[in-house]
Amino acid sequence: MSQVQTTQATPAEVTFALNAPVAMTAFGVQSDAQCKAFPQGHEHQAFVPPRSSFYKFRTGIRMPVMNWLYSPNGDALALTGPTGSGKTSLIREIAAILNWPYMQANAHSRMEVPDLIGGLRLECDPATGDQRTVFSYGPLALAMKHGYIFCLDEGDFLDPSVMSGLNAILEGAPLVIPENGGEIIRPHKFFRFVITCNTRGQGDDNGLYGGTLAQNLATWDRYRMVEVPYMSAEDELETVQHVLGGKAGDIIARMVEIANKVRAQFVGNPSPTGETGNLTVTFSTRTLLRWARISGSYKRANVEGCAMALALRESLTNRAPIDQRIAIHTIAQTVFGPELWKGDEVLVAAQVVDTVAGA
Repeated sequence: MSQVQTTQATPAEVTFALNAPVAMTAFGVQSDAQCKAFPQGHEHQAFVPPRSSFYKFRTGIRMPVMNWLYSPNGDALALTGPTGSGKTSLIREIAAILNWPYMQANAHSRMEVPDLIGGLRLECDPATGDQRTVFSYGPLALAMKHGYIFCLDEGDFLDPSVMSGLNAILEGAPLVIPENGGEIIRPHKFFRFVITCNTRGQGDDNGLYGGTLAQNLATWDRYRMVEVPYMSAEDELETVQHVLGGKAGDIIARMVEIANKVRAQFVGNPSPTGETGNLTVTFSTRTLLRWARISGSYKRANVEGCAMALALRESLTNRAPIDQRIAIHTIAQTVFGPELWKGDEVLVAAQVVDTVAGA
């Protein structure tokens, strides 16, 4: 991540305040109600994420996130859910509408606190050409200093000792930077800290999320947790059709149905009663979009065989064990029917193997 040198706040920055009304219709709520946002053109506008051309908000998960943004009461926020369920996009889209500056860092097992806070680096003085040592702020320090939302993406990759080292910050304690002359950064009143994770901080118990680590229970006690499941079939269908320009409605509807059948068998997507399937790969919305786009391009090119099956392999099943690949393609054949799914090399090869084995 590029480093940004900051300056002390000036009285002119009083425009950075939650005082601009935004209609709740921006979040898909059919109401005359309004919420508060930051005014357009404030001094940190460059750090506001861009708004997507189309995003389907789900009230059940949007509401607790916005409640936390307005009234954190000393809590951080954790967004947890299966891969590709929309955890990071949720907080980014809310920030975009509220015009709230946003910074993000992707966690990994070798990340340390200085990666987030900042450190000393050499720079060349443009006037004299001499080298000098300056402190360069990290994304977390910038967010604390200026009142941004800070998102630590894939937070369960972080070493538990490093995560615990952030506890004081989560509790609102000032950040002291000895390397910058003992600078003290007190958390701005609009500073918010959120992490996304796949494992609820309990570690990887099914082998799907290699590299994730179980987090300290005392650290986890400082977070509110919001579960972000996959979208409903109706919402996902609307999203995919909008992204693709509303084309081939019946085909896309069947693709969404297949995606949900695969998710129901995904070991990392337990049902409300805790039951899981046996598949170790699954559809995210981005995988579904990839499948639809590749299928469309192959159909336009009149490729031989089953274009949708070939696209499904590229999009998802080439990374699945062969038995799971056959299972997913069988699900697709069942939904589309033998005629539309004719010529699938995966199922043809499986039938040959079964024939030889039965001979």
